Amino acid sequence: MKIVVIGSSNIDMVAQVSHLPAPGETVGDACFMQLLGGKGANQAVAAARLGASVTFITSLGNDMYADILKKQFEKEGIITDYIVDDECHPTGTALIFVADSGENCIAVAPGANYSLLPDAVIRFEKVIDEADMIVMQAEIPYETVKKVALLANERGKKVLLNPAPACPIDRELMNSVDLLVVNEVEASFISDMSYTGDNLDEIATALMESGARNVIITLGSCGVYMKNKKETVRISGYKVNAVDTTAAGDTFCGALAVACSQRGLDREALEFANVAAAIAVTRMGAQPSIPTLEEVGRFRLEREISLSFNL
Repeated sequence: MKIVVIGSSNIDMVAQVSHLPAPGETVGDACFMQLLGGKGANQAVAAARLGASVTFITSLGNDMYADILKKQFEKEGIITDYIVDDECHPTGTALIFVADSGENCIAVAPGANYSLLPDAVIRFEKVIDEADMIVMQAEIPYETVKKVALLANERGKKVLLNPAPACPIDRELMNSVDLLVVNEVEASFISDMSYTGDNLDEIATALMESGARNVIITLGSCGVYMKNKKETVRISGYKVNAVDTTAAGDTFCGALAVACSQRGLDREALEFANVAAAIAVTRMGAQPSIPTLEEVGRFRLEREISLSFNL
């Protein structure tokens, strides 16, 4: 399984608080942590821990964090040969509040992430040719995401796009997307349809009509919904002690990429990703929360979740 993840890297500044502050409110007694994150980096780490050979393409800044991130990626077994060094901007930074309930709110300063421009695609065309799947998000320039998706589609490569944070997607890009992975807020924004709690089918249909081949809508503790031309699948969530949902979606995407690059999209691939995300929310931090393949296996055994495949 060769997966290429193209996306963002951030340093996460996390404050654990009793509740998320309202506008103008100061919440004291916070617990501070500095962690590694970024949607691209999180998804690359998830795919690597869950058994794939991962090449990560990102842009890092002119600060000490660049070396820290590179060393951590290498420790995870991720190929870092195509990382771009940006001498003009700092490494991306995310400011995160995490409430005791597990809810979070995040502000991102993109920094070097916005330096990953389309011209850089030329440097890694060979990597795309060798990949089983390309995974991207929306914390890097839109034009880069689009150029890579079109190139990958021309060469018959599967593209998983997780447009987070939510952004408008034109039809040309959407036509190049095999797996569109969104949460209910992102699905509502991109489809321009309000989510009412019982209209997932209508929203997914609208996204398919825009060009996406498979629409996967993650629903947090309520599980996941998938629709394509052949079938509609709904999988329930798992009851766990959620302490931080920061990287749940990224863990889901990385896990789904691993399963789909080996066997294609089906109910069991969704179940595998759902399990990985459920484990992630039981731990603090982004990358520290991402499970290994062995941990997913133990969770399955404890919950008596049967899958017909072993990665």
